[in-house]
Amino acid sequence: MRRFFSSLAGAGLALAFISSSAPVSVSAQDDLSIRIIPRAGILSPDDYFYEEFANFADDEPDEWTNGSLGRAAYLALALEAGYEDRGIFLRGEVGHTFEGWLAVTHAYVRPRILLEPPEVIYTYLDVPASITFANAQLVLPTRFQVAGIRPYALLGGGGKWYHFGDSTEENTVEAILPAEGFTGTVELGGGALFSILGLTFDVQLLDSVNRYWGKTQHDLLLSGGWVWQIH
Repeated sequence: MRRFFSSLAGAGLALAFISSSAPVSVSAQDDLSIRIIPRAGILSPDDYFYEEFANFADDEPDEWTNGSLGRAAYLALALEAGYEDRGIFLRGEVGHTFEGWLAVTHAYVRPRILLEPPEVIYTYLDVPASITFANAQLVLPTRFQVAGIRPYALLGGGGKWYHFGDSTEENTVEAILPAEGFTGTVELGGGALFSILGLTFDVQLLDSVNRYWGKTQHDLLLSGGWVWQIH
């Protein structure tokens, strides 16, 4: 986390130097436009992250573990470049989630004891979790605007790193905990630009789709930020 903030700070200083050496001017529509967008938001992932079975009896599992990711805060920094008259921009973005958790549930079927029926015994564990995103996107502005709001669509791809800490409770039942790892992603979504008091803002909703832990994951990112145009 400390390394991520250091990277953002370094990028911000570099961008500040660029902007100070090249003053902003109202350019012609066919001039190259370069924008910096620091953004913040929330990650709303698939609740169901994984499920693993163990100790099969008569082709039926009598022990299993599943995990569910919860919502988390999201910070990112994006660099965008393109030509207004061509209707397309290229955006690169790096982001990271904070204060996220994976809720793990371990279940065990205790067999019948004399006259007592079988019973499912549940154990719950909390595992710190975070995700790092790095992607490149094509931003496709629409040709219309409503009340000063200019919508756009986006399509892209990149990578996603899942990070997991140690369980906050002792894993006495040998629950199957998730492994850290990297996966490729496809990014689909849209957003809008609008201005308030002479400042331009960007909001977007992005679905980051990937395969991980044997399942297609959909991580929804709702975020917004201030658009800093340096050229």
